[in-house]
Amino acid sequence: MSKTMPSDTDRSVPFHRRSLAAGASAMALFCLTAVACTGQLGDDSSDDGTLIDPVTGQPTAQDCSVARTSPSVLRRLSRLEYQLTLQDLFELAEPPVVDSIPEDTGQGGFRTIAALQNVSDQHLRAYLGTAEALGQELMADEARRASVLGCEPEASDCLERFVQRFGKLAYRRPLSSEEVSDLVGRASEVAQDRADAFRFVIEALLTSPSFLFRIEVGATGAETSPLSPLELASRLSFTLWGRSPSAELLSQAEAGELDTPKGLLAVAEEMVEDERTPRFYNAFFKQWLTFEQLRPPANPDASTPALLGDMITESELLLDEHAFTPGVDFFDALTANHTYISPALAKFYGMEAPDDGMTRVEFPDDHHRANTGLLTHASLISAKNDGDLISVRGQWLRQAFLCEKIHIPAGLLEELESELAGLSYLEVVKKRNTQAGCAGCHARIDPIGVGFAQYDKQGRYDGSIAIDEFGLEPRLQGAANESFDSLAALAAELRQSPKLAACVAEKLFTYTQGREPAVEDRCAIDAAAESFAQDGNRFRSFLTAIVQSPAFRLRRAPE
Repeated sequence: MSKTMPSDTDRSVPFHRRSLAAGASAMALFCLTAVACTGQLGDDSSDDGTLIDPVTGQPTAQDCSVARTSPSVLRRLSRLEYQLTLQDLFELAEPPVVDSIPEDTGQGGFRTIAALQNVSDQHLRAYLGTAEALGQELMADEARRASVLGCEPEASDCLERFVQRFGKLAYRRPLSSEEVSDLVGRASEVAQDRADAFRFVIEALLTSPSFLFRIEVGATGAETSPLSPLELASRLSFTLWGRSPSAELLSQAEAGELDTPKGLLAVAEEMVEDERTPRFYNAFFKQWLTFEQLRPPANPDASTPALLGDMITESELLLDEHAFTPGVDFFDALTANHTYISPALAKFYGMEAPDDGMTRVEFPDDHHRANTGLLTHASLISAKNDGDLISVRGQWLRQAFLCEKIHIPAGLLEELESELAGLSYLEVVKKRNTQAGCAGCHARIDPIGVGFAQYDKQGRYDGSIAIDEFGLEPRLQGAANESFDSLAALAAELRQSPKLAACVAEKLFTYTQGREPAVEDRCAIDAAAESFAQDGNRFRSFLTAIVQSPAFRLRRAPE
């Protein structure tokens, strides 16, 4: 697909006239965004998620027998959701290129946070340009055109039928008779020929707020309301597939197949076996563990981009294996004794080169990567190379796998800067682990990070580095066996942490629901983590547990 908008002289309809015709969609987008971004998410909870009584200041128990959910703001399609939805709508073999659309703003690694998703002039231009290009390509492809349109373009009723059929898939609901007649009328007015009328309709539909936003109003007018059947189908599809619901799923919703917990579970279990689920959750893994993009070394060469790509692929393959292979425990990815490497990656790791392509290899018992799983992947270690390696890596592990956030008091860094000036790195490490004001945080992260000290900024192992020179005992504070003498031992302790499942459930909630969980979401998250554990830590059971929660059926308006 073209990455740029066609020039004005190449447009089948003068751009000014077509822009005016699409202007209603653009104005609606601006108005809708202004309304959607109001409201503030928050909760009266402690750091561990315990509900705090605002009057007494004491913890209160949650009643999980009553379904509750936190407020949510209107969600624009993320760039990935937009891309995957277009692939389905236009029946493309691969998602279309959408480089002209700005990258989504991230928070905590995730690019799905609804409150941060705006619509700028650049978005509007890119949405229109993408719709134009896809429409032109569709009408030029006879075989695909017949399938997507569902009728012969010259047939008198084809345009109206297309608006109804394609519009329902795009809007995730049937269009009203007024919407249909308005679109058909505007297309007939501005189009130069029959094919151009279809292109106009495509552009109008794909620049509408009803397509670009996941609109949920609920089945009632209450502040907290059950979703309508079609809204539930939409939420289910975006949660499991990252794209708009298919015609089949919309029909199932209209037939009442999602109305009961049993019916919803049956559909969800079928959906998670579809190849569209791994595609969407590949992005989750990269955002959760922050290896979407790797920073090249200071002096890269021509082979560097390919090597960095292989590093990412290594982690993708291991995670995909443990998430979607039937019967495999997802947390075994933390202690796996094998990996996937290419010849270039083997050279980087100092291992025997396999055949061409990514090859599965087992580690010998005495290898430094034996039973270390993800923790020694260069994609994860090298991605954490900004700043102090020891503290950054320790903090990353606690935040990614245990959901522990380090809060640094305002002004503390400036206050300590003068005290640490002139000290060697080893002296700094020792001082910050013993001095009041520093040790509270660093004593929790540095003893973890020091366990990675033999891996350089790019993730390359150097066994000549002595860990004991840092004066810290490698330790995972809070673990059953806190001290560890190898990364394999650290991985084993991390895998057994009672916080691990709940933390992954929180990460999945943030990724799929577009907001960080509040105290009202705690019951749903805990139930998902419990269901996951009961099913042998199967990743697919995590996903079906999310949609089984009674709260999944609810929508609560912003306060």
